[in-house]
Amino acid sequence: MNRRILLAATAMLSVLAPAARASITRGPNGGQRIDLAGGHAELVADGNELRLYLSDNSYRPRSAEGASGQAVVLAGGRQTTVPLTPAGADMLRGQGDFIAAAGMRVVVTLTMPGQRPSQGRFTPRDQS
Repeated sequence: MNRRILLAATAMLSVLAPAARASITRGPNGGQRIDLAGGHAELVADGNELRLYLSDNSYRPRSAEGASGQAVVLAGGRQTTVPLTPAGADMLRGQGDFIAAAGMRVVVTLTMPGQRPSQGRFTPRDQS
């Protein structure tokens, strides 16, 4: 009986693991794209700047008007908080005291108008 359960659990994990990895993709701007705030968000990290592109569930641009965000960046062994503000029709932008590099981690808190804040975790300079 225990052997059956172990075999079933192993089979489920082998099916679910690739699906979990497949949910993180590259977006049209070259950044990492994840599901966030009832749509999608693509984070591009370049130099000391972050750009967060918003799209709906059909991957069409989503308005950034009235949206606000904050990014906690862990890069080079240092943690920096970067405010994100609308800077285009479908984009929020912010600059901070960091240099984008492989291995950096970013936690974004995004608040869309009339919604509760949503959080997403990014590794924008790593391959997925």
